Amino acid sequence: MTERNKAYLYLLLALTSWGSLYVASKYVLEVVPSFTLLFIRYFIALSILFAVYRRYPKAEIEKKDYKYLFLIGFVGYFLAIGFQLLGTHYCNASMASLITSMNPAMIILLAIPILHERITLHKGLAVSITLIGTVVIIGNLGSGNTVIGVVFSFISMAAWSLTSVVVRFSCQKYDSITVTIYSMLIGLVFALPAALLEMKLTAFNFSEITSPVVIWMLYIGIVCTAGGLLFWNKALELADAATCSLFYPIQPLTSAILGVLILGEVLSLNFVIGSALIIGGILYAVIAERKTGKNE
Repeated sequence: MTERNKAYLYLLLALTSWGSLYVASKYVLEVVPSFTLLFIRYFIALSILFAVYRRYPKAEIEKKDYKYLFLIGFVGYFLAIGFQLLGTHYCNASMASLITSMNPAMIILLAIPILHERITLHKGLAVSITLIGTVVIIGNLGSGNTVIGVVFSFISMAAWSLTSVVVRFSCQKYDSITVTIYSMLIGLVFALPAALLEMKLTAFNFSEITSPVVIWMLYIGIVCTAGGLLFWNKALELADAATCSLFYPIQPLTSAILGVLILGEVLSLNFVIGSALIIGGILYAVIAERKTGKNE
């Protein structure tokens, strides 16, 4: 299997797991506050990743590179994912997931000055189609959505776009599991005081957690967090940030399907049209890239 095909596989695994996160977190957030869940999912994920990491040769991080890992951990794993959970709490699963479809455009724009990646005609057209689809969907908030929920989701998207570019930069020097663990540890450290404050303000009690919620939290920690973040970083290790970003529509598609099947959500016409444009954009980009035979 070529590196490009491996990257596609990692992207498929990462983005389908993240698509299911929106549905899983809707159940958990009914009981567990957002930043408390963020801390719990990192604690679970790190327990899994450390077990795997023991088999890897340990990489020594240079002092000058700690600032990049800090940025990934704080901006990406703390702020971006924290706001993502808040956005999911105040939006339905389909809308919160689809706002992240703006990631391709944002990542490509950031990758130009930071990674010196170039925008090809195929990628530019694919991003344009994706953005049109996103605008169509966001133009109709639909039921179960609030403006604050959309704002939280948008902030999350922008922060995660910057993080993805920095991850690509870091993974060119260090392996993906090292970047994931160091950054997640930083996210865990920042999530702890936020979770403690949140529990005090909301009067949350762990006795409120039921067995089904525990199962969903384990799923979020193991599949969506340990697996999802590691697969995403591994893909960024093998392919450029712009190419990886174009796979984001897999996430809202997964979320939409599961939202209908599990949560009983109703998809609007805007959602269907916008989704078709988004999926069409990514398919165009992948097919064009395969025809040229280049990993742009």
